Amino acid sequence: MIQKWFYKRRTKAEKTRTQLTPQATALIKARNYDSEKYTVCPIDLVNFNVKDGNKDGLVNLSEKTCSCMKFQVDKLPCRHALAAIRFAKKPFGDFCGDCYKTTSWVEAYSGNIFPVGHPSEWTIPEGVRSMVVYPPPFRAQAGRPKKKRYKSAGEHRNGNTRHCTICGKSGHNRQNCRNAQPCQIPVPSATSATSATTVTSKRPRRPYRCRKCGEEGHNSQKCPLTPEVGGTT
Repeated sequence: MIQKWFYKRRTKAEKTRTQLTPQATALIKARNYDSEKYTVCPIDLVNFNVKDGNKDGLVNLSEKTCSCMKFQVDKLPCRHALAAIRFAKKPFGDFCGDCYKTTSWVEAYSGNIFPVGHPSEWTIPEGVRSMVVYPPPFRAQAGRPKKKRYKSAGEHRNGNTRHCTICGKSGHNRQNCRNAQPCQIPVPSATSATSATTVTSKRPRRPYRCRKCGEEGHNSQKCPLTPEVGGTT
Protein backbone atom coordinates (compact mmCIF):
# COMPACT_ATOMS: atom_id res chain seq x y z
CA MET A 1 0.00 0.00 0.00
CA ILE A 2 2.74 2.48 0.96
CA GLN A 3 4.83 1.43 -2.05
CA LYS A 4 1.98 2.25 -4.41
CA TRP A 5 1.27 5.47 -2.56
CA PHE A 6 4.88 6.68 -2.86
CA TYR A 7 5.16 5.63 -6.50
CA LYS A 8 2.01 7.48 -7.62
CA ARG A 9 2.99 10.70 -5.87
CA ARG A 10 6.59 10.54 -7.03
CA THR A 11 5.46 10.08 -10.63
CA LYS A 12 2.96 12.94 -10.36
CA ALA A 13 5.57 15.24 -8.79
CA GLU A 14 8.16 14.49 -11.47
CA LYS A 15 5.66 15.32 -14.23
CA THR A 16 4.85 18.72 -12.72
CA ARG A 17 6.61 21.54 -14.58
CA THR A 18 5.47 24.48 -12.48
CA GLN A 19 7.52 26.05 -9.71
CA LEU A 20 4.77 25.45 -7.12
CA THR A 21 2.69 22.37 -6.42
CA PRO A 22 -0.80 22.20 -7.96
CA GLN A 23 -2.44 22.81 -4.57
CA ALA A 24 -0.31 25.89 -3.90
CA THR A 25 -0.88 27.18 -7.43
CA ALA A 26 -4.66 26.90 -7.05
CA LEU A 27 -4.54 28.71 -3.71
CA ILE A 28 -2.38 31.49 -5.16
CA LYS A 29 -4.80 31.94 -8.08
CA ALA A 30 -7.79 32.21 -5.75
CA ARG A 31 -6.08 34.76 -3.51
CA ASN A 32 -4.74 36.71 -6.49
CA TYR A 33 -8.24 37.01 -7.95
CA ASP A 34 -9.51 38.55 -4.71
CA SER A 35 -6.54 40.92 -4.44
CA GLU A 36 -7.08 42.52 -7.85
CA LYS A 37 -9.49 45.01 -6.27
CA TYR A 38 -6.97 46.16 -3.65
CA THR A 39 -5.20 49.50 -3.84
CA VAL A 40 -1.42 49.46 -3.37
CA CYS A 41 0.34 52.51 -1.92
CA PRO A 42 4.13 52.03 -2.10
CA ILE A 43 6.24 53.30 0.78
CA ASP A 44 9.62 52.28 -0.64
CA LEU A 45 10.95 49.42 -2.75
CA VAL A 46 10.02 46.70 -0.23
CA ASN A 47 7.30 48.22 1.99
CA PHE A 48 3.76 48.64 0.71
CA ASN A 49 0.48 49.74 2.25
CA VAL A 50 -2.31 47.68 0.71
CA LYS A 51 -5.89 48.92 1.16
CA ASP A 52 -8.63 46.33 0.90
CA GLY A 53 -11.55 48.51 2.01
CA ASN A 54 -11.81 46.88 5.42
CA LYS A 55 -8.47 46.51 7.16
CA ASP A 56 -5.29 47.68 5.46
CA GLY A 57 -2.22 45.47 5.29
CA LEU A 58 1.36 46.63 5.71
CA VAL A 59 3.56 44.34 3.59
CA ASN A 60 7.33 43.96 3.73
CA LEU A 61 8.56 41.89 0.79
CA SER A 62 12.15 41.59 1.96
CA GLU A 63 11.13 40.04 5.29
CA LYS A 64 8.04 38.32 3.83
CA THR A 65 5.69 39.72 6.45
CA CYS A 66 2.25 41.31 6.53
CA SER A 67 0.30 42.98 9.31
CA CYS A 68 -2.53 40.44 8.86
CA MET A 69 -0.05 37.68 9.92
CA LYS A 70 -1.21 35.24 7.23
CA PHE A 71 1.98 35.72 5.24
CA GLN A 72 4.09 34.64 8.22
CA VAL A 73 1.87 31.77 9.37
CA ASP A 74 1.12 30.13 6.01
CA LYS A 75 4.55 30.82 4.48
CA LEU A 76 2.49 31.72 1.44
CA PRO A 77 1.68 35.24 0.19
CA CYS A 78 -1.62 36.54 1.49
CA ARG A 79 -3.94 38.76 -0.54
CA HIS A 80 -2.18 41.92 0.58
CA ALA A 81 1.22 40.46 -0.28
CA LEU A 82 0.04 39.28 -3.70
CA ALA A 83 -1.19 42.77 -4.52
CA ALA A 84 2.19 44.20 -3.49
CA ILE A 85 4.13 41.54 -5.44
CA ARG A 86 2.03 42.20 -8.52
CA PHE A 87 2.65 45.94 -8.13
CA ALA A 88 6.41 45.29 -7.85
CA LYS A 89 6.24 43.03 -10.95
CA LYS A 90 7.94 40.08 -9.29
CA PRO A 91 7.11 36.36 -9.55
CA PHE A 92 4.87 34.94 -6.85
CA GLY A 93 6.93 31.77 -6.45
CA ASP A 94 9.94 33.65 -5.06
CA PHE A 95 7.93 34.59 -1.96
CA CYS A 96 6.52 31.14 -1.19
CA GLY A 97 7.95 28.73 1.34
CA ASP A 98 10.05 25.77 0.21
CA CYS A 99 7.35 23.34 1.34
CA TYR A 100 5.07 24.62 -1.45
CA LYS A 101 7.63 24.16 -4.23
CA THR A 102 7.75 21.22 -6.62
CA THR A 103 11.38 20.46 -5.79
CA SER A 104 10.44 19.76 -2.16
CA TRP A 105 7.52 17.65 -3.35
CA VAL A 106 9.81 15.49 -5.49
CA GLU A 107 12.36 15.20 -2.71
CA ALA A 108 9.71 14.10 -0.19
CA TYR A 109 8.87 11.00 -2.29
CA SER A 110 12.35 10.32 -3.65
CA GLY A 111 12.93 7.37 -1.33
CA ASN A 112 11.96 3.79 -2.17
CA ILE A 113 9.75 1.58 -0.04
CA PHE A 114 10.70 -2.09 -0.29
CA PRO A 115 8.57 -5.01 0.92
CA VAL A 116 9.40 -6.44 4.33
CA GLY A 117 9.40 -10.01 3.06
CA HIS A 118 8.37 -13.15 4.88
CA PRO A 119 8.80 -13.17 8.68
CA SER A 120 11.07 -16.20 8.41
CA GLU A 121 13.57 -14.10 6.45
CA TRP A 122 13.73 -11.26 8.97
CA THR A 123 16.99 -10.59 10.79
CA ILE A 124 16.02 -9.82 14.37
CA PRO A 125 18.72 -8.98 16.95
CA GLU A 126 18.88 -11.24 19.97
CA GLY A 127 18.21 -8.33 22.32
CA VAL A 128 14.97 -7.54 20.53
CA ARG A 129 13.99 -11.20 20.25
CA SER A 130 14.38 -11.80 24.00
CA MET A 131 12.58 -8.61 24.95
CA VAL A 132 9.17 -9.03 26.58
CA VAL A 133 6.84 -6.08 26.10
CA TYR A 134 4.12 -5.72 28.71
CA PRO A 135 1.00 -3.60 28.31
CA PRO A 136 1.03 -0.17 29.96
CA PRO A 137 -0.29 0.09 33.52
CA PHE A 138 -4.06 0.35 33.59
CA ARG A 139 -6.00 2.38 36.09
CA ALA A 140 -9.72 1.67 36.23
CA GLN A 141 -11.90 4.74 36.09
CA ALA A 142 -15.14 5.25 37.97
CA GLY A 143 -18.29 4.02 36.29
CA ARG A 144 -19.05 1.27 33.84
CA PRO A 145 -16.26 0.73 31.29
CA LYS A 146 -17.11 1.68 27.72
CA LYS A 147 -17.06 -1.05 25.11
CA LYS A 148 -17.16 1.28 22.10
CA ARG A 149 -14.80 4.13 21.34
CA TYR A 150 -15.89 7.64 20.45
CA LYS A 151 -15.99 8.09 16.69
CA SER A 152 -14.39 11.11 15.08
CA ALA A 153 -16.19 13.71 13.01
CA GLY A 154 -15.35 12.02 9.70
CA GLU A 155 -16.59 8.58 10.68
CA HIS A 156 -20.13 7.32 10.20
CA ARG A 157 -22.16 7.14 13.36
CA ASN A 158 -24.88 4.53 13.64
CA GLY A 159 -27.83 6.08 15.44
CA ASN A 160 -31.28 4.78 16.25
CA THR A 161 -33.14 5.89 13.12
CA ARG A 162 -36.86 5.28 13.04
CA HIS A 163 -38.39 3.88 9.88
CA CYS A 164 -41.91 3.85 8.52
CA THR A 165 -43.71 0.53 8.99
CA ILE A 166 -45.48 0.89 5.61
CA CYS A 167 -42.71 1.83 3.15
CA GLY A 168 -39.67 1.11 5.33
CA LYS A 169 -38.03 4.51 4.71
CA SER A 170 -36.66 6.84 7.36
CA GLY A 171 -37.67 10.40 8.12
CA HIS A 172 -41.38 9.82 8.79
CA ASN A 173 -43.82 7.36 10.33
CA ARG A 174 -46.92 5.54 9.14
CA GLN A 175 -49.21 8.43 10.09
CA ASN A 176 -47.74 10.83 7.50
CA CYS A 177 -46.38 8.36 4.93
CA ARG A 178 -46.62 9.72 1.38
CA ASN A 179 -45.86 6.38 -0.25
CA ALA A 180 -48.81 4.59 1.33
CA GLN A 181 -51.87 3.56 -0.66
CA PRO A 182 -55.28 4.92 0.40
CA CYS A 183 -56.17 1.56 1.90
CA GLN A 184 -52.96 1.55 3.97
CA ILE A 185 -53.50 4.90 5.69
CA PRO A 186 -54.58 4.21 9.28
CA VAL A 187 -58.05 5.56 10.08
CA PRO A 188 -59.00 6.07 13.72
CA SER A 189 -61.83 3.79 14.77
CA ALA A 190 -65.07 4.93 16.38
CA THR A 191 -64.10 3.31 19.66
CA SER A 192 -60.81 5.18 19.85
CA ALA A 193 -62.52 8.45 18.88
CA THR A 194 -65.18 7.94 21.54
CA SER A 195 -62.61 7.09 24.17
CA ALA A 196 -60.52 10.11 23.22
CA THR A 197 -63.58 12.34 23.47
CA THR A 198 -64.45 10.87 26.82
CA VAL A 199 -60.98 11.42 28.17
CA THR A 200 -60.59 14.95 26.88
CA SER A 201 -64.15 16.16 27.79
CA LYS A 202 -64.72 17.67 31.24
CA ARG A 203 -67.17 16.24 33.74
CA PRO A 204 -70.29 18.40 34.38
CA ARG A 205 -70.10 20.48 37.51
CA ARG A 206 -72.51 19.56 40.30
CA PRO A 207 -74.93 22.36 41.27
CA TYR A 208 -74.74 23.97 44.68
CA ARG A 209 -77.01 22.55 47.40
CA CYS A 210 -78.11 24.60 50.37
CA ARG A 211 -77.21 23.17 53.78
CA LYS A 212 -80.29 24.72 55.45
CA CYS A 213 -83.16 23.84 53.18
CA GLY A 214 -81.48 21.13 51.10
CA GLU A 215 -82.54 22.63 47.76
CA GLU A 216 -80.26 23.17 44.77
CA GLY A 217 -79.46 26.46 43.07
CA HIS A 218 -78.24 28.47 46.05
CA ASN A 219 -76.12 28.19 49.17
CA SER A 220 -76.75 28.90 52.82
CA GLN A 221 -75.84 32.59 52.44
CA LYS A 222 -78.60 33.16 49.85
CA CYS A 223 -81.17 30.82 51.34
CA PRO A 224 -84.70 32.34 51.56
CA LEU A 225 -85.04 30.95 55.07
CA THR A 226 -82.16 33.12 56.29
CA PRO A 227 -83.59 36.16 58.18
CA GLU A 228 -82.66 39.59 56.87
CA VAL A 229 -80.26 41.78 58.84
CA GLY A 230 -82.17 44.25 61.01
CA GLY A 231 -85.47 42.39 60.62
CA THR A 232 -87.80 41.23 63.40
CA THR A 233 -87.36 37.81 64.90
